[in-house]
Amino acid sequence: MQRVGAQTSTLALADSLYAVGDYHKAIQIYEKQDSLSASVYQKIASAEQARGDLNKALKAYEKSIQQNSKLVVAKANYGKLLRRTYQYQKADSVYTELIQQYPQNPDFQYQLGLIKEKLKNSEAYQFYEKAIQEDATHQNALYELASFYYQKKEFKEAENLTQKALASAPKNIKMQLLSALNAYSQRDYSSALKRYQKVNQLGYTSESVYEKLGMCYYQEAFITKAIEAYQHVLKLNAENAAAHLYIGKLYLHKEKLEDAERHLLMALLLAKPKLDETYQSLGLAYKGKQDYKKAMHYFNLALEEDPKKMRSQFELAVTADNYYADLQTRLNYYALFLNKFEEEPKASIFIKLSKRRISDLKKEIHLSKKAD
Repeated sequence: MQRVGAQTSTLALADSLYAVGDYHKAIQIYEKQDSLSASVYQKIASAEQARGDLNKALKAYEKSIQQNSKLVVAKANYGKLLRRTYQYQKADSVYTELIQQYPQNPDFQYQLGLIKEKLKNSEAYQFYEKAIQEDATHQNALYELASFYYQKKEFKEAENLTQKALASAPKNIKMQLLSALNAYSQRDYSSALKRYQKVNQLGYTSESVYEKLGMCYYQEAFITKAIEAYQHVLKLNAENAAAHLYIGKLYLHKEKLEDAERHLLMALLLAKPKLDETYQSLGLAYKGKQDYKKAMHYFNLALEEDPKKMRSQFELAVTADNYYADLQTRLNYYALFLNKFEEEPKASIFIKLSKRRISDLKKEIHLSKKAD
């Protein structure tokens, strides 16, 4: 009896450590028990999962279930963890078995729907429908089913489901966003505007939300509000070309020509693709093939895109060194590199190589003159 009492006390200590988040110490105490029961293995699994060691958590769940196959919570958590660790076939088996035992459990239906989606099973949506049949306000199942219909462009079905969900949980941000997107995709800008405003009121902001708000305000002829929305986009991402473009257009509406010009020019600048990396890579490819003429062409194009592109400038010198017969021409390319980048700390290795090559070329030039 004394030993049983001591073990109970030890388990209580482990439980209290688990409760305050000291999972490692709790696990150490759990594992020191004389005999580990299914429920203790379940606690170990939960603690391992909480501290992020998912493989150990899975092993502990397996031991728990082996000892007691009736531990439904352990089975359900094990299935969820299998899904999280991409073991979809195993997860499918676990939840199929759970549903056979508890066909009216809505969350089991929902979980199996998620797994079926990962397995690319086209009938996944049916499990969301079953979950909703058992729990008409199951927010996660409603969201997944509404998303399914939205992706199929069955907007009416998606609308019915989002509104059904929001009737019982109006602060569900995910559902509010899907509801707004559903209206926006149908160009129902009036409804979309109200819904995105609601999203904002709930404290959710993002680049995408402000972009769509801007378009809704624009389509509903609220020009100043549209500008404000797109300005919020630029606060989150100053390089959003579309936001600059629409602000420019909106300023044209208001006949603020200088502001329009500034944003339209910025849109043009940002919309222009940055090709310097592609040109440099092509230059390196042709240099590797010893096609030095083409390599020089692409290094020059990279420098036209970005005159401060240090690697392209150096590789141009190396390629010219291989391409031209004239020693002074070859030397000049290295000198040009030094002239541009000698004060650049990041160029130290290239500077060293350029100076060494210039020194060698000067010796060759001197010797060639003596030979003449």
